[in-house]
Amino acid sequence: MSGEQFIFPLYHLVSNNPPAHVKNLYNVTPVKHFLNDLDFLLQNFQPASINDVINYIKEGKKSTKPFFFLSFDDGMRECYEVVYPILKQKGLEAAFFINPAFVDNKNLFYRSKISLIIDQIQKNGKIFELSDFLKIYPISTAKVIDKISTLKYSDIDIIEKAGKKIGIDFNEYLDTYKPYMTLLQIKELQENGFLIGSHSYDHPKFWEISELEMREQIKSSFDFIDNIIQLKVRSFAFPFSDIETPISFFNFLTEEIKLDVSFGTAGIKIDTEPVHIQRIPMDVELKSAERIIKKEYGYFVFKFLFGKNLINRK
Repeated sequence: MSGEQFIFPLYHLVSNNPPAHVKNLYNVTPVKHFLNDLDFLLQNFQPASINDVINYIKEGKKSTKPFFFLSFDDGMRECYEVVYPILKQKGLEAAFFINPAFVDNKNLFYRSKISLIIDQIQKNGKIFELSDFLKIYPISTAKVIDKISTLKYSDIDIIEKAGKKIGIDFNEYLDTYKPYMTLLQIKELQENGFLIGSHSYDHPKFWEISELEMREQIKSSFDFIDNIIQLKVRSFAFPFSDIETPISFFNFLTEEIKLDVSFGTAGIKIDTEPVHIQRIPMDVELKSAERIIKKEYGYFVFKFLFGKNLINRK
């Protein structure tokens, strides 16, 4: 199990004030919690460079040292304002995976629009128009929230109309709150040694779209990234999960996109794809890094005993 000495913790947003556009989607990691996580990681693992990650791939995903390499998905502005100064101060390298559709606050992730709608419902309780629009009878706040929560990437028109029904102006929110990093901030991260990678173009669930659409998501995202910075390492982190992704898509990533490394979110697992690495989500539950990582190792060993810790692709 030597390869599993190298771990890849994944975060989204570090802040003491969970913003409305994410607080109904996942846990936001408080700053002190994040600092405690880093203390644990630095006490028990060696911080890895991007070159260490690439060498790990070249060595068949085997490591003789306990390494960790951090990554942050979605390109939130807190990555620049909160995380970046902490990592610089501690001398840590990391990867930031961005969605070009959201850079410079041009658009808002469809799930973030859902979070804003839920937040507005919880604040003012006005669900009559929404209930009628969504055809939910009898009127029920819980049922309206449940329905809104299940809307998909393909339901964007419904999400937009639902927002208007409850008085939300998504463009105004983008202009006022500015949830995402700017192009200049992303360039600064890259210039200071941090890895910038693709997280798809606008963050759909890949298992809900066709393989052709998946490929277009990747091409569009790299067209954008290649136009703004010179990539030494070409990297991609799957939005949500790599579940049900066919081998043909991984072949496309390496052969056409010339990808050096890709990342999933399945925790500590052995993945048969040569350049694909599974990460440990750190914000599913707001538990300490020590507890999450020990649990991951315990689960890995348990699955190993039954030969169930291997991810095979078809």
